[in-house]
Amino acid sequence: MLTRSYSKYVVLLLICVVAPFSVFMTSAQEVTPSPDDHNEAQRAVLIRVVDEGVTPGNFDIVKELVADDYALHSPLGDLDRDGVIGFFSALHTSLTDFKAIRDQVIVEGKFGATRTTITGTFDKDFPSPLGVLKPNHKPVVIVIINMFRFNDDGLIAEEWAQFDALGFFTQLGAMPAPTA
Repeated sequence: MLTRSYSKYVVLLLICVVAPFSVFMTSAQEVTPSPDDHNEAQRAVLIRVVDEGVTPGNFDIVKELVADDYALHSPLGDLDRDGVIGFFSALHTSLTDFKAIRDQVIVEGKFGATRTTITGTFDKDFPSPLGVLKPNHKPVVIVIINMFRFNDDGLIAEEWAQFDALGFFTQLGAMPAPTA
């Protein structure tokens, strides 16, 4: 009888002490992030820079997620981080109901790609490379295809952007609309 009671306590001890310890040891071995975790972290950066930074006009978030030596290559020329912040700040101010949405995000390793749609109504002056454009009070839709390179710290280090610059300036009234 005494042996049987002792066995119950040994089993209970194993369940209470050894089992949690083995779970702890298993989870301790899984601390190293997998490539999928790395991709998800960089995917989150690409979403945050738009959702928390560009759309609400919180450019401190952009500075937090974009490297100091960042470079953007676009149809309007190359810009550094401050130049991009200036462009989006001006666009944000010029378009009532400004909104940027990451429609698609793909990340693999140190590279990412997105499709982003920017919308708003052109209601205030826009300082552009063509000079200050006066508002036409019409809706604007810009679709941008981007590729990104991340640095070793997980910050956006370089970006290549493609969009219809002629269509953009036509929507702002700086270029005549094409005829049919």
